[in-house]
Amino acid sequence: MPLSTPHLFTLAIALRLTLFFYGLYQDAHSPLKYTDIDYQVFTSASTYTSQSLSPYTRETYRYTPLLAWLLLPTTFSPSYLWFHFGKILFATCDIGAGYFQYKILLGRGMDAGRAGKYAGIWLLNPMVATISTRGSSEGILGALVLGMLWAVLRGRVAVAGVLLGLGVHLKIYPVVYGVSIVWFLDRETIAGFEGKRISGREKKMGKRGSGKRDDVWGKVTGFMNRERIVLVVTSLVTFMGLNALMYYM
Repeated sequence: MPLSTPHLFTLAIALRLTLFFYGLYQDAHSPLKYTDIDYQVFTSASTYTSQSLSPYTRETYRYTPLLAWLLLPTTFSPSYLWFHFGKILFATCDIGAGYFQYKILLGRGMDAGRAGKYAGIWLLNPMVATISTRGSSEGILGALVLGMLWAVLRGRVAVAGVLLGLGVHLKIYPVVYGVSIVWFLDRETIAGFEGKRISGREKKMGKRGSGKRDDVWGKVTGFMNRERIVLVVTSLVTFMGLNALMYYM
């Protein structure tokens, strides 16, 4: 019997809460800690940030200062409660990634039951849940990348550009998805956003110029459509803006 959407996400939350509290127990009673060593680095960098120092005062911290700022609540009192704020944040983003998967599948015409089964491979996967509840920040990137894909498929190119810029600021590798999305945003895709169809003749016209002299220029101008420009500009502005802000803070 397929799980309903509320049941699926309730189980996903319950799985992560179970692992979270198990992790607290293991950290308190075992020499082998459940919490990822990188989480100790994150929270230590946040402590320096809360003291108006550079997060890079913490040796081995090699991430954007934005991550240290996001985890500032881990420095609040009482520490036994707030120290684990980051794990809750990462697990929430982890579930958000599963939600975007579910919405993407629905948007591609899949029924809710089947979409839930596929999204459940992520949401109910104990390995995925363990990674986020141990304090790994990869859940944030997962939510950003899948949110970007969802936005593109919904025709919200500016939103996708902002998410791409934020993702690349956090870690460089989401840039490879940006290249794929730029290529994806051709005339046929854009026509689909607008609920139109383009003819075979229009497709050919978009792929070639009127003659040899205009062929290269025609391809260049045909490639540079509005959506591609919006994606590139919004992602660059977000990326460079965050870099500048983090540099001056």
